[in-house]
Amino acid sequence: MSSYYGQASSRSVWSEASGQQGQVYADPLNSNDEDYYYDANDQNRLDLLKLILYDLNSAIAPREVRLVAIQAALDEFDHDDEVLHDEELDLRADHILLQKLAYAMCIDPGSDEVGYICSALEMVYRAGRTRLAQSFHEICDSLLPLIVEMIRPPLPGKHSADKNRRGTVEEDLVSSPEEKP
Repeated sequence: MSSYYGQASSRSVWSEASGQQGQVYADPLNSNDEDYYYDANDQNRLDLLKLILYDLNSAIAPREVRLVAIQAALDEFDHDDEVLHDEELDLRADHILLQKLAYAMCIDPGSDEVGYICSALEMVYRAGRTRLAQSFHEICDSLLPLIVEMIRPPLPGKHSADKNRRGTVEEDLVSSPEEKP
């Protein structure tokens, strides 16, 4: 599946908006280091991240729309840069993913969608320790009951052999049944 947001990665070195690299001063009100400069690509990534999180937050129905938004988030969050993960948490990616997880657990607790959302949470939680602790402090009261529900053994009669299958978002988009209104 090609990226919903185009072929260019937000972490590219080249600024597609201006066609060149650029230096921009950081906002001194929001920066800890007044001598910090960032490339125009940092702003491009931030803008793309805001768009991805807005779309993820807005994606409710049908299921295919949620899966496309989750896939875009997975594509963006799959890196090992703590600073970028801190930015994701600053933009409340953890809160948005918690909301999506709660919704998916209400619809079908054993769905692959729940797994994809948990994968995205794991990715944003690759952040620095300080920001990670802050995030966990903010949402742990809501997140822990969902995690307990996920690891609890299924009730008799609720278990299906199909629930053990793990595929990809693309496979789910192709094979998913229509949701009822």
